[in-house]
Formats: sequence, C-alpha cells, structure tokens
Amino acid sequence: MSLSTAVTPQHHQHTQPSERLLTIAEVAASVGFKSSSIYLKIQQGTFPKPLKIGTASRWRESEVQAWIKKQIQGGA
Repeated sequence: MSLSTAVTPQHHQHTQPSERLLTIAEVAASVGFKSSSIYLKIQQGTFPKPLKIGTASRWRESEVQAWIKKQIQGGA
C-alpha cells in the first residue's frame, strides 16, 4: 500500500475572483475615517454607496479600493 494519494485540484466554474463585501468597520479601517464621516461622504456623493442586504450595509471591496486609489491620485 502506498501512503501517498494523488489529489486532483478541483477547478471552479468562475474565472473571476469572488467579490468581497466589507462591513462599515472594515471600510472605516481601510480608509481611515470614522463611520459618521463615511456616511456623510455617501450623502455628499463622494463615497461609494453600500449594498443593502436585509438591514445590513455592505460595501464592495473593489469600489472601496478604487475610491482609495482615486484619493491617492489626487481625485475628489
């Protein structure tokens, strides 16, 4: 008997990585603002709006990262 077993990796149907959804605490930690400042920026139209999942708010990580990149590049 052999102790080693060949394991074939399973391939996923999706070629894109899954989108991660962030909580307000994770968004605040990423951008360095308090949640109240984030919600104010959303009202002003200068920050990505969250997705509503039931009563919870979640942000797409890609949108938050794009916003950060825009700020670094000197955008509004």
